[in-house]
Amino acid sequence: MKLYKHWQLTLTILGVLFLTVALPARGEEELDRKFFVLKDPRGKVICRTAHRVVAGDRYLNSENQLYEVTKTSGTEAFVKPVRESRPKRSSLVSQVRTGLLDLFRAEADRKARGPIGIYHTHTAEAYLPSEGVNSKQERGGIVAVGDAITKTLEENGIPVIHSKTSHVPQDAMAYDRSRRTAARLLKEQPPVLLDVHRDAVPREEYLTMIDNKPTAKIQFVVGRENPNFQANNEFAKRVKQAVDRKYPGLVKGIFYGKGKYNQDMGPSAMLLECGTNTNSQAEAIRGGQLFAAAAKDVLYGGGTGNQATNRGSWRSIFIILAALAGGIGIFFALNRRGVGSLAREFTGNDQGGDQDQDNG
Repeated sequence: MKLYKHWQLTLTILGVLFLTVALPARGEEELDRKFFVLKDPRGKVICRTAHRVVAGDRYLNSENQLYEVTKTSGTEAFVKPVRESRPKRSSLVSQVRTGLLDLFRAEADRKARGPIGIYHTHTAEAYLPSEGVNSKQERGGIVAVGDAITKTLEENGIPVIHSKTSHVPQDAMAYDRSRRTAARLLKEQPPVLLDVHRDAVPREEYLTMIDNKPTAKIQFVVGRENPNFQANNEFAKRVKQAVDRKYPGLVKGIFYGKGKYNQDMGPSAMLLECGTNTNSQAEAIRGGQLFAAAAKDVLYGGGTGNQATNRGSWRSIFIILAALAGGIGIFFALNRRGVGSLAREFTGNDQGGDQDQDNG
C-alpha cells in the first residue's frame, strides 16, 4: 500500500512538471485575427491590442494617463482611470550624493557596456499592405524594421547586435524559444535588450503623421509578472519621455500585460510594437528609425538612467554652489569686516576682534 502511494505521488509530481513545461505561458499570448478593445466607463475607446487582456492589466496612453482593466467580456475590456502615487522626492543633499556616486560609476559603466541587443520573438511577423501576407514562413518585415533600428543606432556611434534567429511557429511557446536567443545576447553585456514586434489591429490605431510623412507609432509592452517589473517600467517611462520630447505622439503608449515576455532576464528589457500588420512596412521602418534617433541616449545609457540622473545631479550641485555663493555674497554685503569676520566665523578665533576694539 505504501509503495502504491509512493508511485502515485511520483506520477502526480511528474504530471505537474510536464504540464508546467508543455503548456503555453499565460499572458504572453497574442490573438489570431481578432483584438481586444479597451473602453473607459463612458464607452470611449482607449486602445486596441492583439495581446490577450485580463483584469488587472494596465495601459498608459500617449498623454501619460493610466487605466486599469476591471473586467473583460469577449474581446472587450473595461477600464477605469488610475492615479499613480508619486514617490516622495529625496532631499537636495541626497540627490547630490546619489548623483556623485553615479558620476563616479559612469566611466566604469561605459567600459563594461556591450552592444545593444535586438531580437524578434515573432520573426515571421509581416506587414500586409507591403508583403501581401500577415506572416511569412521564416522572417517577415519585422526583421527589416529591426535592421532599420540597428542602422540608425549604428549611424549614431552605438554598437548593436541584431539577432535574426527564427522562433517559428508563432505560438505562445515562441517566448520560450526566443529566451535562448535573449540568453545568448546577454552574454555580450548589452545595456538594453529589445524584442521588436508589430501589433495586429486596424491601421488607424498606429498611424500618425510626422513631418507630413505617414509613420507607424511605437507601443511598449511591460510584463507585470516578473521580478524586474519596477525597473523595466521605470526604464520604459524614461525612454517614452525621451521620445516624447522629440516626437510627441510617436510612442502610442505602454501596455502592462500579464506575463513576463522574458523581461525577468534583465532590468532594461523592452518589447516594442512597431506599428501593426495593416501598416505598410515603410511606415513601420520610419517609426523605428525615429524612435531609435530620439531614444538613443537613454538606450545606450545602460537602462540605469545614468545620463538623466547625471544631468539632474549636476543641476542639483549647481543649485547648491549657487546658493552657497549667494550666501557668501550676502554675508560680505551685511558684514563690513569682510574676510576677517568670515575667517573668525569658521575658526572661532576672537583675537582679531579684540585688536579691533583696542585700536579703536
